[in-house]
Amino acid sequence: MVILYGFCERLAQFRKNLGITQAELGRKLGVTRSAVNTWEQGLSIPQLKHVVQMADIFHTTIDELANPSERVTVDITELDPKERQVIFNMVDCLKSKHTDNQS
Repeated sequence: MVILYGFCERLAQFRKNLGITQAELGRKLGVTRSAVNTWEQGLSIPQLKHVVQMADIFHTTIDELANPSERVTVDITELDPKERQVIFNMVDCLKSKHTDNQS
């Protein structure tokens, strides 16, 4: 599994800025609410066709949505679910620490 950090947060923010639910976005894309949820959690990555559709729905570009200049990719395929959770917890902790320091 490869996680794209940052994309999931941008996706959720674009969706919320548009004022639609995960279920509504899923209907527009022809996918389930659960699929949108896994994208927003960074547990899976949408197919390119869905990224193109989302850029159109959000009235933005694919570049703006994907923001490749700030992308960090980590391959955690070899880790078991508990080890993955440790990684996610560490990232969340570091992100909150960074946010607290900016305040």
